[in-house]
Parts: sequence; structure tokens; C-alpha cells
Amino acid sequence: MLDQLTIFKMARARMDWAAQRQEVLAGNVANANTPRYLPRDVRKFDFKEMLAEVQAPPLATTHSQHIAGPASNPLAVETTRKPFESTPNGNGVVLEEQMAKISDTKGAHNMAADIYQKNLKMMRLALGRTGV
Repeated sequence: MLDQLTIFKMARARMDWAAQRQEVLAGNVANANTPRYLPRDVRKFDFKEMLAEVQAPPLATTHSQHIAGPASNPLAVETTRKPFESTPNGNGVVLEEQMAKISDTKGAHNMAADIYQKNLKMMRLALGRTGV
């Protein structure tokens, strides 16, 4: 039920993005000494872009020949083609930069989780269910 509400969809999408990004950044740190390794990152998550894609609820597919709407992948992983700096063996991972990105991603995940929790509490309050 909550997955149908836009705010919950957006918070969940943001948490999914943060989880995927942490995985990619951890791979960058793990390959910090691999020759010619270029760091990767997940495409930036943009709330404004997601809001522009919000449409009316999809039509019900009540027949096997009905076509569902197109699905996009907002979690596309991109490789940095020209890193800012690289080691003599061609590795482009800068650990300080990766740690800063990991910290930013943790903050983004925490913010999305807080938004989810606050809106859930607001829904419970509106329904008169103030307890657990």
C-alpha cells in the first residue's frame, strides 16, 4: 500500500540508490592498487528528475496481451574515463575522494530513511494510530 505513495517511492528509491552506490564505491576502494583500474560511480540520483517522471497510476493490465509501461534503470553504473589524478601504474582511485563519497552516500541514505520514518509516523497519526 505504501509503495503506491510518491513520497515513499522516492525515499525507497533514494535508499536503493545509496545501497548500490556504497557497493560500487567499496569496489573502488578494494581495487585501489589494481593497475589501470578506473573508479566507477552510480549515476547521480535526482529528486527533480524523479518528480518529472511521476505520472498517474499505471493502467491495469487485465489481459495477457496488455503492455505494461516502460521501466528505466536509474541505477546505471558509470566508469570515470579521465580521473583527476592517477598513479604511475594507471590506477585512478583516490582513496580520500572515495571516502568522501562514501560519507556523502551514508548521509543520503540516513536522510531518506528519516523521510520514510517521519512520513510513516504522519500517516499513523492521521489514521489515529499513535501506538506501535
